[in-house]
Amino acid sequence: MARLLFRIGRFGARHRLVVAAVWVAIVLASVGAVQVLGAKTNNELTLPGTDSQAAFDVLADRFPPQQNGTSPFVFATDDGALTDRQAKDAIDATYRRMQGAEHVDSVTNPLSKDGRAAGLLSDDGTIAFMPVLLDIDSGFITVDLADKVLDATEPARDAGIQVAVGGPIGSELSQPDTSTSERIGNLSAMVILALVFGSLVAMGLPILTAAVGLAVATSLIGLLGHLIAVPTVAPTLAIMIGLGVGIDYALFLVTKHKEQLDAGVEMRESIARAVSSSGSAIVFAGSTVVIALVSLGVAGIPLVSTLGLASAIAVLAAVVTSITLMPAILSLVGNGINRVRVPRFLQLKKRPEGHTRWDAWARGVARHPWLAIALAVAILAPLIVPLFSLQLGQEDIGVTPESTTERRAYDLLTRGFGVGYNGPLLIAMQLDPPAHPSVGYTRKYDEATTLQAQLEKEQRRLERQQAALEQQQAELEAEQGRLERRGAALERRQARLEGHAVELEAEQARLLEQEARLRTRAERLAQQVRPIAAHLAFILGRERFVRRLIDQTTDPDKLERLRRRLARLEEKEARTRTRLEPLVERGRALLADAERLRAEGEALERQADVLRARAADLETQGAELQRQAAALQREGAELQQQGDELQAEADEANAEEQRALRLQDELTNILTKAGGDDRGTDHRVVQVQDALTSTDGVVGLFPPQINDAGDAVIVSAIPERAPSSPATSDLVRTLRTDVLPNATAGEGVVTNVGGSTASNVDLATKIGQRLPIVIATVVLLSFLLLMVAFHSVMVPLQAAVTNLLSVAAALGVLTAVFQWGWGLSLIGLDVPRGTVPIASYVPLMMFAVLFGLSMDYEVFFVSRVEQQHAAGKPPREAVPAGLGASARVISAAALIMFCVFASFVINGDPTVKQFGVGLAVAVLLAGTMVVLLAPAMLVLFGGSVFRLPGFLDRVVPRIDVEGGVTDQGDRDPPGPEDES
Repeated sequence: MARLLFRIGRFGARHRLVVAAVWVAIVLASVGAVQVLGAKTNNELTLPGTDSQAAFDVLADRFPPQQNGTSPFVFATDDGALTDRQAKDAIDATYRRMQGAEHVDSVTNPLSKDGRAAGLLSDDGTIAFMPVLLDIDSGFITVDLADKVLDATEPARDAGIQVAVGGPIGSELSQPDTSTSERIGNLSAMVILALVFGSLVAMGLPILTAAVGLAVATSLIGLLGHLIAVPTVAPTLAIMIGLGVGIDYALFLVTKHKEQLDAGVEMRESIARAVSSSGSAIVFAGSTVVIALVSLGVAGIPLVSTLGLASAIAVLAAVVTSITLMPAILSLVGNGINRVRVPRFLQLKKRPEGHTRWDAWARGVARHPWLAIALAVAILAPLIVPLFSLQLGQEDIGVTPESTTERRAYDLLTRGFGVGYNGPLLIAMQLDPPAHPSVGYTRKYDEATTLQAQLEKEQRRLERQQAALEQQQAELEAEQGRLERRGAALERRQARLEGHAVELEAEQARLLEQEARLRTRAERLAQQVRPIAAHLAFILGRERFVRRLIDQTTDPDKLERLRRRLARLEEKEARTRTRLEPLVERGRALLADAERLRAEGEALERQADVLRARAADLETQGAELQRQAAALQREGAELQQQGDELQAEADEANAEEQRALRLQDELTNILTKAGGDDRGTDHRVVQVQDALTSTDGVVGLFPPQINDAGDAVIVSAIPERAPSSPATSDLVRTLRTDVLPNATAGEGVVTNVGGSTASNVDLATKIGQRLPIVIATVVLLSFLLLMVAFHSVMVPLQAAVTNLLSVAAALGVLTAVFQWGWGLSLIGLDVPRGTVPIASYVPLMMFAVLFGLSMDYEVFFVSRVEQQHAAGKPPREAVPAGLGASARVISAAALIMFCVFASFVINGDPTVKQFGVGLAVAVLLAGTMVVLLAPAMLVLFGGSVFRLPGFLDRVVPRIDVEGGVTDQGDRDPPGPEDES
């Protein structure tokens, strides 16, 4: 192999422009193919032979395209309810637009009757979700397509409603960006490489080749998705591994080349020798990683096999670019590899060979191997302890970044309906014979139909009688109204007459009162007149007496005196009459007024008599009206009696109607439970539903879905706990082993529990079963490869032990961080539960990746030891010498790999974080153990390190892993290109 690699390196150095052009063409072709065809990923979990896979197959065969999975579009409002007019109109508009969206096969309006019956609206009306089913496989969902479907929710968003989406569409819209991690990883590697090489030009070479290999690898992985299901995490994992090993492999090659240049080897000769020596180690190390990753195929789990294959492609690309592209780049750079030096204070001080700190460390380990082993155990043992509590599971969307739409949909569903709605369990039922309506349902349906017909006939009869009675009642009420109006008119007239009579009586009383007052005044006036009249009569009598005396008296004097006396009497008479006449006039006037008032009173009396007569006539008419009203009341009473009899009949009909309604409600509930399909009343379906609802941990069911043939039914059960909860995993096992078998025993029913949650349970179970096989396969193949590479049993034994301990410690750290929750907030995971389940395939993938990567350092270390041993040094001297020569580059490579892996901890995907933490810790431990535990064990093995038992020595071929090719026959004479 060394000879072949020498030729490859020499060809690349001589034909650098051709090789570089070929690689540019390869990159352009691969990237262009991805741009044209698209990079396809698919999170569809295929688990042959599992219960969840059987349920998926039922969906695919009997309910297409249900196997594609629904994407819940979640709507929420903090202002009122979604059933309010404005919000409802917005969601209805969204529903109509969603129906016409590209590749949408079916969608359910959560505010419709069917949507509410299916439980798509929360109890308080503030949250609802719209299940959207696409007619394409989730692997064909692109970001552009997902955005177009999401655009259909614009009416809801414009109305101020929160919108988030989960499922396949939400997953596509929530893919984390790895560019930041890549930049941090590259920057860290650049700093380390600059310090190691002391030159920015040399520093850039590993970054360049790693980037080229990564571009080709990611393009091939994207195209691979068109042939097999490639998980979305596969490209990220491949980037992590490809970036790390690509830089490391290039580091080894460039380091060897620089050492040879410093030793005075001609530039192109140095390139060829570096490829033949370090390139051999790179090929063997890369082969170890590829074998470890491809060995994941023995697990029989497509997801794991694909992840291993994708990562192997990245490693293979790193190996190929290191041994083909790097020689051309080194030739192009030429002697300028040491240009653009870093500042002197940052340059590592060069020490004479054998006098570096690593040489001192190596000699210390060689002198005290047991102390080194004890130190290694002290480091590893505490880290391994948490591994014994490792539980394989699967994190759910509840631990993804809150900024993603799938996380917002998860939280809204949890708030509105319960956390179990984020991971319903799909119970697939296969029925033989097909489902049919139950006898009980059919009997009730027939009874309800007959009763409904009778009720309709009786209702029509009662309605006719009721109409007749209402007509008679209306006529009576009209007549009664007429009589009441006449009576009211008579009463008003009578009231007016009585009012007039009262007014006349009052006026008559007033006149009588005035007459009485006038007579009283006349009487008082008469009393005044009487003394004056008496005085006047007295005066007149005296006048008559004086006049007789005058007539009889002849005596003049006496006559004169009598005449004067008569004059005085006449004067008195005049004065008296003057006083009396007004009084007499007033008396006459009073008597006249009294007479007038008496006459008026008599006239009023006559008018009052007329009014009383008319009132009496009106009273007679009123009495007649009352008699007519009494007759109407009797007729009304008769109608009321008929109405009461009719009401009694109606009450009986209502009782029958209530019975019919109760029966109808029973049928409605049965049909609702059956999903609106009467075949869902089949007793086998009902038994399964009843068994599920009575199971602890199940909080609800979606209505069953029945295919057209009736031989398959899907029932979705809502668990109480989160999809990642161990209680949910226990529920899946309980349903499979106890609940469903008991509910369907002897009924011709085959049940399978599927869905993403059940698939994750099956994945964890299958990985747990296959993990020992995978470990044994990886260890055995790696052991054989190292045995062939180093012609030794002890070297692969030591490597296996060292790597197994390193992997176990890394898994222990992973368990403590994620499963125990130690330091979750430090890596950007603030979750309510305080812990994150470890994805079941992460430990398996970590083992394969880490075992392979750890073997890289073993190969580079042991190959240097073998060189020293081949030079004649005994193992006790060869081990520290090999360690001193390789420790510097191994530690730099491990540090670079650690920085690359650690940079992916900032990725939002919890699974990527788990890979980042686990791989970073494992690489750090692997690098540490290679310079601590591995040399100590090799020293203890002594002379048996590079020996094989006789029977193996005869059959195992000899290969020089890091040999140099110095055969002059393999060298071409310098040409014009060499001179340039």
